[in-house]
Amino acid sequence: MKRLLPTVVLLVASCVTVSKSVLDPSFQSAPVPKEEVDVLLASFGDEIPGDCTRVAILHASGPEDWTEEGDMIEKLRDEAGKLGANTVFVQNMVDPGTGERIVSALLDEEPDRDSDALALYCPPGG
Repeated sequence: MKRLLPTVVLLVASCVTVSKSVLDPSFQSAPVPKEEVDVLLASFGDEIPGDCTRVAILHASGPEDWTEEGDMIEKLRDEAGKLGANTVFVQNMVDPGTGERIVSALLDEEPDRDSDALALYCPPGG
């Protein structure tokens, strides 16, 4: 059983997937460790500073029963950092609605929690 635990932790951590649409193909920056990627939350009234470059649109998705909001944010930070962005602006975090739950039950699938975000590069000291 002790050998199974690391495998389960790895599977749960990898449940969140992120798709990316690059907005500025000319943007180039070294990758940023996810721990150094700042998080702005639209739901808390945060706004995008005017001097930031919009690097990419991010969409995160993961099974509702296996994914917490914190998991989603960490994966968005990781993916933004890989693109050289130092900030992620989380626009929303949405649990599945009734319709998705019904369709998922009929198809014997797990409904997804979704989040949309922007990967940004904001000049240091701004």
